[in-house]
Amino acid sequence: MRSKLRPEWYALSIEENFDLNRSGIYEWRIAGVGIYVGKAKTLRRRIRDYPNNVRRMINGLAWHGNSSKDYRQIHHELRRAYDSGTQVSVAVLEICDPSSRAERERHWIEQRRKEHLAGGPRVLNSN
Repeated sequence: MRSKLRPEWYALSIEENFDLNRSGIYEWRIAGVGIYVGKAKTLRRRIRDYPNNVRRMINGLAWHGNSSKDYRQIHHELRRAYDSGTQVSVAVLEICDPSSRAERERHWIEQRRKEHLAGGPRVLNSN
């Protein structure tokens, strides 16, 4: 039997004027673990993808249906957080033009790395 995720296992934080149907930058925070910053062409879809990947992992399904590919580190961290009941949140950091997503993502990753060096949470992004 395929399992479903517990409702509301993570908190979503967005500004009132942010449209999740637009492109932008988001951030997952896992208490005691770290932060992952990402970019999305459509924020609503991308934010929904992560819980879906956790559900797929729980159900023993391959990432994107490809058994030769493993889930990324953020998926494993979210799965561990889900299993242990660790506090998880996702926030939209900004709405941006699709053409500037990569640049804005790099900006936020660099910003979070500086915060980490000052004692903040570690950054889970690989680069």
